[in-house]
Amino acid sequence: MIDVAEIWVALALLQNGEGPRLLEIDLAPRVEQACREVKKLEAVGLELEWGTTTGAPQIATMPSSADGKQFYIAWLKDRYAYNISRLNEAYGLDSTSFTDLTENNFLTVDRSRPKVVQDDRDFLTDLAATIKQRVDEMFQRCAPGVKTAWKRNRT
Repeated sequence: MIDVAEIWVALALLQNGEGPRLLEIDLAPRVEQACREVKKLEAVGLELEWGTTTGAPQIATMPSSADGKQFYIAWLKDRYAYNISRLNEAYGLDSTSFTDLTENNFLTVDRSRPKVVQDDRDFLTDLAATIKQRVDEMFQRCAPGVKTAWKRNRT
């Protein structure tokens, strides 16, 4: 019996000439493939490995329809308790509502502002936790009881 099977879970795909694609990739096929492998090999666990990460600035510049951008705006709403004035002050913006932010490309934001630096760090932590939770839930539905463990790709 094999102890661990492996799957690659990418947070973002970055290629020359293209922007990052985050949360737009369908993780279901990757999880389903891993489940088939785990069952075939009678593995007792699954090791999930993070791919290359992207930063909050790249996510913020995504098109308004991108899942990553929607997640980012929702996170900012929660972070600033739906108070657009507080967010404007922290980011040096002049938006009239959080709805306006979906069309904002955030290119004028000074990413070195202390509040923005902290927000970027906290956002990525929350995003990683959300993706991990989604993948773990999907995996448990197709392979109940099999343990999962996460590690960071070092290449």
